[in-house]
Amino acid sequence: MVSVGDNSVVMSEIVTAFVRNRGAVLLTQPTDPEHDRWDGLSAASEGDSATLAAQARRIVRGATGLSSLTLAYAGESFTVDVEGGKRTIDPVLFDAPTREIGELAGVAAVEWVPPTEILNRKTVPGLWEAYEQVAPSPTTIAADTVHGAAALSIRALGVLRDRAAVADDVAALVETALELQDARPSMAVLENRLNRVMGGADRAPQAIHDRAIEEIGAALDADATAAATAADRLDGPIATLSWSGTVRDTLTELGDPVTVAESRPDREGIDLAESLASEGVDVTVTTDAALPAVLSDREFGAVLVGADTILPNSDIVNKVGTRSLALAAERAGIPMYVVAARDKVATDDTFHSEEGPANVVYDGEAEIAVRNPTFDLTPGELVTGVLTEDGLLDQRGISVVAAQHRSNAEWVDEL
Repeated sequence: MVSVGDNSVVMSEIVTAFVRNRGAVLLTQPTDPEHDRWDGLSAASEGDSATLAAQARRIVRGATGLSSLTLAYAGESFTVDVEGGKRTIDPVLFDAPTREIGELAGVAAVEWVPPTEILNRKTVPGLWEAYEQVAPSPTTIAADTVHGAAALSIRALGVLRDRAAVADDVAALVETALELQDARPSMAVLENRLNRVMGGADRAPQAIHDRAIEEIGAALDADATAAATAADRLDGPIATLSWSGTVRDTLTELGDPVTVAESRPDREGIDLAESLASEGVDVTVTTDAALPAVLSDREFGAVLVGADTILPNSDIVNKVGTRSLALAAERAGIPMYVVAARDKVATDDTFHSEEGPANVVYDGEAEIAVRNPTFDLTPGELVTGVLTEDGLLDQRGISVVAAQHRSNAEWVDEL
């Protein structure tokens, strides 16, 4: 208890965990009719005895039984007024692969809803503010070096949805959409999915909000269907590199042995290998430099990679190392496929390069120039085919899709 003048103010601290799946978050309502406000999953903080993320993970696991949780963001603490005092809230957001949860003790109702539904509910104090602390933003999307383009496009749609729920007019949402597109110009899927919302909805915040929710569901379905298309066509063993959610889903469904390049400097390939191993897939990890040689001395059914962008001329923009892998596959006579949703086809042939931090390659004191490209460009003639939710795309199909995306982008020219 903290005394303020002649009054005593009760101070408490809680951890509030949000669990996200397919763009929706889990809300809970307690059985106590006197305290029936909607909440995430909250419990008293353990203070300095554990990290915030570890506390939140235990809260979620203990309440729901969910164990495969991926930390999305731990937000800044803030304080709100509550009956009889003040409360500090420590917000955390996790991604969960499923909505299948056990029965929650002391909970009368659970619902998976778009986060903006918090604004329409009778909630515990500070719940929307807690969500805002952990919600995606143009800044976090621009800085994200872990997630693939498809996942970041879903987060970009989430930003537009969230801001549409509180916007007074469309002008602010136009600014948000353009800011999100500028955050990752190398990833055409962000631009295409945002364009479909902004160009297809009425010019009203509520219409954009609702269209963004629809687009999140459609985008997730497209990525899943593309993975299923690839799994039906391929035979292992498979070689790959880096991290792609669509590649992961394909290889999990396929179930054949996989060899993964670690993908330095951020080693996203290790994340993919661990995820596949947790699903029972036989996985081998190797270095980036060694993978081309491995292709020549082992039997592989195919090389499979994702794509950050597919240019209209059929060239592929993907994690650096893809080009050398494609050349090695051609030399070894191994077919190379790209698995991606159609939304990854760009509107033009511009290659937007990105550079990662120099110090992860060299942090010494010598006067040495550093190149740390994030993406490289793989000529389309090295790719056997692009597997999408609509089947195998050839050069003509890619051109047609690019034209459709250009049509969706016309709203920008009308500003």
